[in-house]
Amino acid sequence: MPFVFAAAIGFVTDPLIVAAQRRSGAPRWVVAALAYLVLLALASLFGYAIGINAARDLLQLAGQAPAIARNLIEQATGPNGIALFGTTYTTDDIMHAITAGFRELMATGVVAKAGGLTISALFALALTFVLAPYFMISGPRLAAGAIWLIPPERRHSVVELLPKIVPMLRRYLVGLVLVVIYASTVAWIGFGLVFHLSNAVLLAITVGVLELVPVIGPLTSATLVGLVAVQQASLHAAILLVGFVVALRLSVDNLVGPLVLGSVTRLHPVVIIAGFTCGAMLFGVLGLLLAVPVAVCIKITLEHYYAEPIKPAEG
Repeated sequence: MPFVFAAAIGFVTDPLIVAAQRRSGAPRWVVAALAYLVLLALASLFGYAIGINAARDLLQLAGQAPAIARNLIEQATGPNGIALFGTTYTTDDIMHAITAGFRELMATGVVAKAGGLTISALFALALTFVLAPYFMISGPRLAAGAIWLIPPERRHSVVELLPKIVPMLRRYLVGLVLVVIYASTVAWIGFGLVFHLSNAVLLAITVGVLELVPVIGPLTSATLVGLVAVQQASLHAAILLVGFVVALRLSVDNLVGPLVLGSVTRLHPVVIIAGFTCGAMLFGVLGLLLAVPVAVCIKITLEHYYAEPIKPAEG
């Protein structure tokens, strides 16, 4: 995954590097190195500014987790508990079962595995920033080497196809980042400044990042916000919060998404679901993230090679 993200960074920044190189006349490695330093500085400032608030919200959420879980269970079971198969389970019974289950997870090492995954994610992030300057500096050479791997008799058709795929794929990647930024920013304004939720920053970042996953991501974010809405003090506040999330979802689907992604990347929901299902089954999280870009490339490729209209059948 770090190689994929680093390649995406080099791919998106290549036009800016080429334009700056033409204007300044400096070697590509100088322009790319300066662009990388600027990118690294922006990422560090953003990570520091957002990371502190997100970490604080995460610690606060961890401390409030038992109370939140108890509140949700009480609202679901009611004051008299819930009856299942002739047995009545109260809130205390369910909380004891959850606590016992968590202790079993601790005993089986699931929590330790989660910590290992966190360390792996941090290592992958560091590796991405290590690889990024290489792709930014040597991007054209790496692309030429990839084309060289294609059999000579097929290279001409691939070179003709690339000018159609590259702009659309670059627009998709840039547009996806803009959609995530838009969703996170608007969600933070709504959750923090309007509704005054205690974990506004963490919830806003989660809603924005989930936009990377088609269909399932928005559904998951809607579920999270729904759980938050249930905990509101009044039914009126909960309805307003749900209405805000619906309005945000509609603005992404009907305004921001089509504007920044373009019409070429619009795929039928069935195609998207089939794509990320197959991608997740074959390649895990990486396949899930790359499903839509790969589907877009396949669509453009088929449109290129199947451009000739179907001739009517002769009677």
